[in-house]
Amino acid sequence: FSGCTGLTSINVPNGVTSIGNYAFSGCTGLTSINIPNGVTSIGWDAFSGCTGLTSVAIPSSVTSIGWDAFSGCTGLTSIRFGGTKAEWIAIDKKYDWNSNTGAYTVYCTDGNLTK
Repeated sequence: FSGCTGLTSINVPNGVTSIGNYAFSGCTGLTSINIPNGVTSIGWDAFSGCTGLTSVAIPSSVTSIGWDAFSGCTGLTSIRFGGTKAEWIAIDKKYDWNSNTGAYTVYCTDGNLTK
């Protein structure tokens, strides 16, 4: 779906365990992503350049986020994480996973973290 500028939202279906490299990169019309429990990894540049993206729901099953996964998501303001702050911090986040994003809040089950 890379470069699909008309795509506005994504609800990743049950049964998906990983989001591949460049899967939705450059989807500038994308505003929200809902990732179901069971997904364990988000690939390199998976959502890079999604400038219209404002919110992402990430389940506690995610254990790794790849290089530049959300790089250039300048409109990102909200990450809803299905686990605790400690679980969010423990995710293996690769270099520049969130480069060139604006300020956002990660809403965890036991409080919030901000960038």
